[in-house]
Amino acid sequence: MPFVTPEELANVQPDYIIVGGGTSGLTLAARLTEDPNITVLVVEAGIHHGATELIDTPGFMGRTIANPTFDWTFLSVPQKRANDRVVLQPRGKGLGGSSLNNFLGIFRPSKVEIDALEELGNPGWNWDNFLHYLKKSETLQVPDISPTNALKYAAKPDPEYHGTEGPIKNSFGPVWAEMHLKLFEAAEALGIPRNPETGNGRNDGCMTSLLSVDATTAKRSYAASAYLEPNLDRKNLLVLTEAYVTKILLEDDGDLKRAVGIQYLRDGKPLRIDTVKRDVIVAGGTLQTPQTLELSGIGNPSILSKFGIETVIDLPGVGENLQDHVGVTTIVEVNTTDETVDTLADPQILKKHEELYKHTKMGMFATVPAPAFVFLSADALGSPEDVASWKEHAHAQNTEVLANAVPSLKSGLEKQYKVQQKLLADKQQSQAELLQFAGRQPLPYAPPGEPGKRYTSLFCALTHPLSRGTVHIAAADPLAPPAIDPNYFANAADLALAVRIVQFALKVYATPPLAGHVTKTLLPPADALAKGEEGIRDYVKANCGPVYHPVGTAAMMPREDGGVVDPSLKVYGTSNLRVVDCSIMPLELSCHIQSIAYAIGEKAADILKAEIARA
Repeated sequence: MPFVTPEELANVQPDYIIVGGGTSGLTLAARLTEDPNITVLVVEAGIHHGATELIDTPGFMGRTIANPTFDWTFLSVPQKRANDRVVLQPRGKGLGGSSLNNFLGIFRPSKVEIDALEELGNPGWNWDNFLHYLKKSETLQVPDISPTNALKYAAKPDPEYHGTEGPIKNSFGPVWAEMHLKLFEAAEALGIPRNPETGNGRNDGCMTSLLSVDATTAKRSYAASAYLEPNLDRKNLLVLTEAYVTKILLEDDGDLKRAVGIQYLRDGKPLRIDTVKRDVIVAGGTLQTPQTLELSGIGNPSILSKFGIETVIDLPGVGENLQDHVGVTTIVEVNTTDETVDTLADPQILKKHEELYKHTKMGMFATVPAPAFVFLSADALGSPEDVASWKEHAHAQNTEVLANAVPSLKSGLEKQYKVQQKLLADKQQSQAELLQFAGRQPLPYAPPGEPGKRYTSLFCALTHPLSRGTVHIAAADPLAPPAIDPNYFANAADLALAVRIVQFALKVYATPPLAGHVTKTLLPPADALAKGEEGIRDYVKANCGPVYHPVGTAAMMPREDGGVVDPSLKVYGTSNLRVVDCSIMPLELSCHIQSIAYAIGEKAADILKAEIARA
């Protein structure tokens, strides 16, 4: 067993220490320890959940959110352009990280988005290279669906673009619903075609999501179950849980700093490991990696000095450039024979699906209530004049950010915005996502449903926000949560786009054949709709929230552009400290990012293996 105690580590000299046993961290650990001569220590603040019904059952999607056993349950700072609300920012807690509590949809970005990484100064980070790692992480389980229905439901993946031997099992759910099909038919009537294969570099249009679910067991397939647990017999893979890393230990190494180990807390005791032979790798995720770096003296001196932390490496990009998809839901009552999640309030229907799942791995608990998606380009949301206006907003002076005062950050942000201008102009690049939830989406602002009624929801998300937020330490105490500021609508174009996305969803509801099933609108409420665009704008500001896909706070860009890591994922100013998680992505992507987290871990492993081979 790889699980160790601090006492057992006393005489261990690991080649690598990975800070964070999340999605990317466990991927990297599993791949590095394929070499029995390489010892890896994973240090995780949470626990190993093991076989847990709340995690494993696909139909329980969302039940771990805000549960402190599984979720760090972070909160944002008050959002001044969103009615000063404090907004929940979930992050997975335990081995597997956010792959243990995400909503299971596994999507890919577009080719243009990934090729943009190379354009931003990262040689080797392009679509052709990255596709290799997306495939390496997965095994596609081909759906048992007729060719006709595969086309109707836009669920016909091309094996050329998918893996057959990767740890993560990807499949389609066993429920094919009427409202799912009517959504696609209505969207197509509005000019949005079906796209049965969105993993090939073009991800716009209507599609059924692949799910990170093992179809043979009908259980979640995630970093702990797929990358860690099959390798528990490896003697060179060590895992220390319930250990909170408080600092990276750095020493002089010529003009650079060398990471020699970590300080951590376990059972309230301060401990350290300072015997690492190769690298220390931070894999805490977008919301926690910058906190670890800043506590270690890496970041903006003006921020560190507020908390009495000496600056060891001046890197103003640490914690800047936060981006996440932001959205709000719409809900309508529908006339349908579909068994939506609303029907589970009936004890007989609930019992039926519990038995189906238990005995046949079928029914509503074998899948998620959100399989259908529509991805929209900017031209679907507005006129050519609107698109021109949104492109014009893609400049640093239009966004309230530190970049306007720090030349390197401004340089990098302007380069990002040039990419975003191209994405806005491209009719094949997604700027919005409509996520169909089969039922009344259980969000805090959703009004109660009526017994016996059935509903469908369209969550409306902006995929490429122009706004930029921050994540910084809020105290010198390493156990204090970070100050997370998504900075919603810091660029006015984001609010304008969010309103248009909601308006498009309402148009879909009003378009046959879906219109023939809609009997009543719950959200936005009638008083908001009565005020037209102004009412929808107020509704968005009062209820918007994240889609749990944060990126960007340790951006992979040149140092002179405010970057934090180079293309080998090494932190600038160090010889052996790296970041391996989604915080390295300088730009938000039009996908759900768990696929990216696995691919980053896979690619990082090959980067490190190549260095070992050259040594």
